Amino acid sequence: MHHHQAGRFYKAEKIYRDILQAQPNHADVNYNLGLLEMQIGQPETGLPFLQSAWKINSSNEQFCLMLTKCLIYLDRASDALGFIKSAMQSKGFNSVQATQLLLIATSIAEGERPAISVEQEVITLFKTGQHAALEARLSSLLDKYPNWGTGWDTLCTTLQILGKDCADALRHALEIIPENVNAESQRKIFCIGANKTGTTSVEAVFRSLGLEVGNQARAEMLVHDWARQDYRRIIRYCQSADAFQDVPFSLNGTFQAMDESFPASKFILTVRNNANEWYDSLVRFHSRIVGKGRIPTAEDLRQFNYLYPGYLLDVFKLRYGADEAKLYDREMYVQWYDEYCNSVLKYFKSRPDDLLVLNVGEPDAMKRLLIFLGYPYSGQKMPHLNASKS
Repeated sequence: MHHHQAGRFYKAEKIYRDILQAQPNHADVNYNLGLLEMQIGQPETGLPFLQSAWKINSSNEQFCLMLTKCLIYLDRASDALGFIKSAMQSKGFNSVQATQLLLIATSIAEGERPAISVEQEVITLFKTGQHAALEARLSSLLDKYPNWGTGWDTLCTTLQILGKDCADALRHALEIIPENVNAESQRKIFCIGANKTGTTSVEAVFRSLGLEVGNQARAEMLVHDWARQDYRRIIRYCQSADAFQDVPFSLNGTFQAMDESFPASKFILTVRNNANEWYDSLVRFHSRIVGKGRIPTAEDLRQFNYLYPGYLLDVFKLRYGADEAKLYDREMYVQWYDEYCNSVLKYFKSRPDDLLVLNVGEPDAMKRLLIFLGYPYSGQKMPHLNASKS
């Protein structure tokens, strides 16, 4: 398991297979090997091991869930549906994960959405920046699957990136996947500090507390909605979890919209010692991930694939409203940082119980964060993740 958890799949696979040579009925090893094969994109290889694990121990819900997922990824939705429906009825499985897989298998088997292999094709087009081809593919698919909410969502974002009218796609997306009518009664936690202020460390704390953290990639794709000051899909996205951080929650205006939509929520403004320190950290981070050994140029960002090629450049233009000549202009970035932090402080000026200003580098950061969120403090240390030291 150690090699598996560390991502050393080749070594883990060899150990698992050696164990199964001696103990072919070891349920956990069969399951782990099946899981590993799925993680490396080989569900057809993993299927017999997951089937063996389930045959050996049919009371383990996780075995059931992974076998169902494997069948779905093999475009065997009808088999997956029959299997999980039977298991839920006979074994009493009723977890959220089981229900979600049941719904996915049902929607594919009944023709409400395309097969997973087709969805993977769509994802590939998106990630490789083939937005014109993606628009055409989605338009064709949505003629066949008009109730495919994710498809309308993706088409909406694709049209935004292409600079086209997305009103019709957005309308369909919101109609098919509506906002939760009970949203206003839900308490959320929003980390609204700029990236490179310790937001990844705060995310780790959220997870350690058992909080469901929003999928960051999904959230970051809503930056185009934010740019239009249309928060409907962002609000709907917030139904998916308990806690959120980074884009679009670290952008001007989002915290006000979330505060209005989710009363009684908690907001955490992560900060650095000063704006110049934040700027230096951001530039180091971008220089490292882009991998040119220097401060990236606009062309570097245009080619760099983060979510899709050019995403970081799009965010720069949308956030700062500046042309490429101002990319990594210290004065502009520092001014934005100071003005953003001041706007947060001004907004929550009379509500100290709703906002925590947090520097994760300070010795008492963890204690202050846990007390603010209403959790007991017993000496836990603040994790320091995603650092970009010089």
